[in-house]
Amino acid sequence: MNRYERLLRDLDKAGLWRELPADESSAAARRLNSGTSAVWWSGGGWAADGEDLAEGEVEDWLRGMARPLADCGVVLDVTTSSGPWDDIPAPGYTVTVNGGPLTLYSTDAADPHLPLSGDPWMDCTLMPAAELNRLLAGAGSDRRLALFWPGGNDGFAVLGPADVLRRAGAVTTASRGEVAFVIP
Repeated sequence: MNRYERLLRDLDKAGLWRELPADESSAAARRLNSGTSAVWWSGGGWAADGEDLAEGEVEDWLRGMARPLADCGVVLDVTTSSGPWDDIPAPGYTVTVNGGPLTLYSTDAADPHLPLSGDPWMDCTLMPAAELNRLLAGAGSDRRLALFWPGGNDGFAVLGPADVLRRAGAVTTASRGEVAFVIP
């Protein structure tokens, strides 16, 4: 069993799918085990590849979460204001989330494709997740977005009850020595 399969087992034991009928939870687990994103009522799991996110995929990543976020009381409106592949050099990578700009990184004026961040992969994973959690908290939801192995190619994001995500993260971290990062 690899670390990803262990994490999914820990999430299941912690109760991630406790509110779903057995057939829906099994289908979600199968999709996630196959490496495919899965969504369910007020929850879901998505790849969070830091490299892809830093290369301009934050808008698509967040839009993939829109339906379960709406179930949690968060209507998501996200657009890329300036991105790493704009025709006209931009001062950085910024997405607008519900009307507010979120600058993920700035770029070097001499090389507009060079991020001025120590770790743009991590920034492009953590910053959007933190913004979603702020929106979830503001909506009074008990759901949060947790990140496991953030900032790398194997990052994984899960939307679920905060207590479940904390339990699963603690089990995964404590029993396996793996890194799990849960945004409060």
